[in-house]
Amino acid sequence: MAKPGSPASLTPQQIAEAALALGDRIGIENVSVRKLAAELGKTPMALYTYFPSVKHIHEAVLELAFKEVDADPIPGERWDDTMRRTMRSIRAMYHNHLNCHLIKAEGFGYSPGMQEHTARIYRLHEEQGIPPEILRRAWQVIDAFLGGFISAETDELTENPSKPEANGRVWMETAKHAYSDQAFDEGMEIILAGIRSIAAPDPCEWRTPIKA
Repeated sequence: MAKPGSPASLTPQQIAEAALALGDRIGIENVSVRKLAAELGKTPMALYTYFPSVKHIHEAVLELAFKEVDADPIPGERWDDTMRRTMRSIRAMYHNHLNCHLIKAEGFGYSPGMQEHTARIYRLHEEQGIPPEILRRAWQVIDAFLGGFISAETDELTENPSKPEANGRVWMETAKHAYSDQAFDEGMEIILAGIRSIAAPDPCEWRTPIKA
């Protein structure tokens, strides 16, 4: 029996949107076909028509969430400003879905949505003219930084929202501010400085083309 107001038929997009909304409430790791079907007023078999498993639903959720990331080309933008913008946008997307725990989604690393997101970023920088080897090494470091920072920050914000007083202990003060906006921005600047270093003596004047 369908819920009053629920669509008579579904689309994969509607299922993904409902799964993301449900994940925002209960965590993506707790989104099952049964719970999602109940949310939509459908039977589990109705969802299996579109997705063969909950893993595929989780992958669709990731694809939908990563479409929020600002990775469109801006004509004339410098490569380092592009990286700052993209990294900040990825972090903002995770903040928008803090309770969803997207990093815990099944198939996270190699899902089609993640592959398409990565391809978008690569195309953006390839068009700027960043040499392939520099680009590969840069995003290896960026990916590790983002994955570690966002995963730990998410755990801290959702599991330990209050922090103990440092009481003059330097290491406590350091830990207390490890996942702040300032720490994130300074981490980005350290990475960007490192990219310039490994690219030397290239002047790193890479920009998004201005098309006629």
